Amino acid sequence: MRNKFIFIIFLALILYPSSFILSALLPGVSPFYYARFSVLTPPGPVEPPPEAFRLIPRLIHARHKVAKGENVRSLATAYGTDVRSLQSTNSNEFIFMSRGGYIRVYNGKGLLYEVTSNGETLNGIASRYVGKGRDLKAFKSEIVDDNGLPPSALLANYKFGKGDRVYLPSVYVDLDTYRMPLRSFGRISSSFGNRYHPILKRKVFHKGCDIPMPLGTHVYPSRSGTVTYSGWKGGYGNMVEVKHKDGSMCRYGHLSHLNVTMGELVQKSKTLLGKVGSTGMSTGPHLHFEIITPSGKSVNPLAKIGKK
Repeated sequence: MRNKFIFIIFLALILYPSSFILSALLPGVSPFYYARFSVLTPPGPVEPPPEAFRLIPRLIHARHKVAKGENVRSLATAYGTDVRSLQSTNSNEFIFMSRGGYIRVYNGKGLLYEVTSNGETLNGIASRYVGKGRDLKAFKSEIVDDNGLPPSALLANYKFGKGDRVYLPSVYVDLDTYRMPLRSFGRISSSFGNRYHPILKRKVFHKGCDIPMPLGTHVYPSRSGTVTYSGWKGGYGNMVEVKHKDGSMCRYGHLSHLNVTMGELVQKSKTLLGKVGSTGMSTGPHLHFEIITPSGKSVNPLAKIGKK
């Protein structure tokens, strides 16, 4: 009798939609409730519980509001995915996670790609993300199966609409994001924005952030790129400027020692740019760290850490 019961449950899992099974496992949940969280259907405004993500066989996604004490590792475990998947899908390494912020969560392992314009095709997306050594035809078949696309998608070049989300199994993005330029730090002595300048004795706009550190502390690139300036630059003192492949730049000021020259390629968190000092317009040993967008606008460096 026991074996017969187990067989019936097993048969139900195969024959009936996952949402109906979930309604039995989670009393009070409508069997159609989680249809709103499918891959190609935009999710509803209400966050489903993490338990739903672990119980439903097919892939679903939603926005999760970060609560106090949560981190990317605990969220990956709760929703049945992994850290690299969440980082790839959100284009964020989540080095810092702010309470009240949002993160796109889902129960698959790979990239949940968001279509940014009408007319993007299965062939185009698959060709872009197939990866070295992976068979394109087999990869397209996986995408069709995992996203519930019609089999005809493999014959005709299936088109997606703007805002569609396409699950790309086992695809991870190598994120070129900003990191802190120091191996460790304790505090920020002067933040980005308007401030009272300690030397000029008046309010001025501070284009970066100041990080007090012992004289001689090693400074590394926040992102990989090419050195476009290395030398003395007015109030910056000894300064290194690194340009990145997207056209943005980072500046590292008040250095006591310069370790790179103009035109040199530098690697994120590995190449030694120089050492913390107090050169230029400075009241003590610290690093001035500045990020400039491709359009020439200075932005808050701390808000960019872990992001592009």
